[in-house]
Formats: sequence, C-alpha cells, structure tokens
Amino acid sequence: MKELSIDNRIKFKMVELNKWDIYKVNWKNEIITVISWKIYEKIKWELKTFESSVYHSWSFEALEETLITVFEIENHDIILDKFNVDSEFWEYCRSNWKQLRELYDVEWFEKVDLYRWDQVEHKFDWENYKFNLRFCWANIDCLWHNEHNFIEVHTNVAWIWNMQKSLDWTDEWLVETVSLWIWATHRKFNIESEIEENGNPKYPFHRWLWGSRGNIWMAVEKY
Repeated sequence: MKELSIDNRIKFKMVELNKWDIYKVNWKNEIITVISWKIYEKIKWELKTFESSVYHSWSFEALEETLITVFEIENHDIILDKFNVDSEFWEYCRSNWKQLRELYDVEWFEKVDLYRWDQVEHKFDWENYKFNLRFCWANIDCLWHNEHNFIEVHTNVAWIWNMQKSLDWTDEWLVETVSLWIWATHRKFNIESEIEENGNPKYPFHRWLWGSRGNIWMAVEKY
C-alpha cells in the first residue's frame, strides 16, 4: 500500500481487496473510488468501476478481486464544502508539489499555478494505472485536448469543478458540462470500442475547467 499525506489532513492510499474481503471505513470521512471491479455495502449499496462516494463508518465487501483508492479526510468541512482550499493547502502544495511547467514543456503552464504530486504507479489485474494528485488555484482552464495514450477519469477531493466536452477546441461547440462535487468521479469520456490510428483510445475534445476557488483532485490513468 502506498500512501500520501497532504499537510497530514488529507491522506490517500490504495487498497487491494481479495474476493469476500471486507473493507471497513475507519476514518472520520473517506472518499472511496473503485478503480477496478466493484464493492457492495451490506445493504447492497454498490460502487462499480470508476464510481466514487464519501462514507462514514460503513463496511464493504468485494465480490471479486477489487482495487480501490481511499482519501481519508480529517476535516468534515471539506466534505461539506465549507472550507477554503487556498487558505488550508495553498502554501503546502506550492511548497511540496511540482509546478506542471517543471514536468511538461508547455508554455501555457508558465501563466498558472498548477501543481502535481509525484505520480503513483500501480499494476492490478494485468492493467497499469497511474495516479496523479493535483492542486490549482481558482479560475484555471486546463485547456481543450483530445489526445491520450490512456483512459482517464478524475475524482474531486476539494471544491467543485467541471469537466467539459466539445466538438472542437473552442467553447463555441461545447456539448456537455459535468459538474464534479466533492467525492464525485465523472464517467469515462473516451469513445468506447473506438481507437485512433496510433492505437490510442479515441477522445472528444475535453478539459478540466475552473471553479470559484482552489481545487484538489485525483486523475486516474489506465494504460
């Protein structure tokens, strides 16, 4: 199990469950994202692959081998959307995480405060996954793009943001906006059963778009 602590108040971990294993929520609040397969709560509340929610004192059972990620949230105000990301984590993330302009050669990143924690890689059920925890300030546009060599989803950890889809790289042909509340994971945006000539999954133009305040989220990449 690999773990990350954001200022010792938001803790991230991956958990592999064997068939019939029980996972008990033992933190004050936990955001659980199912990465592969599914889990059931005792009354048959179900989370499937790339679904997420927030829980308090619940137990889950895996019906098959299952991979989940868990954010342990110390401050209940995060879940209730009653705290300010920049005052809580702004300086911590800026001091401890890498600016994206240090990781990618993209001129646009010079203009924004956009940070990423060191990437976690994990193999499960013969699939390779990479987990990126990111932080950025308010009113950030992460740019239209449609090229990935992986399947990507995002789980929101703090503050409300949006995923958007367009027919091209402009706002003029915007076709969908998916608002991501804290704990929410959007459905996959790639076009199922279609691939590009280079073998990459086929994506429409999409972007992660600003909210009114700072934001922490996790990008899940499946290779």
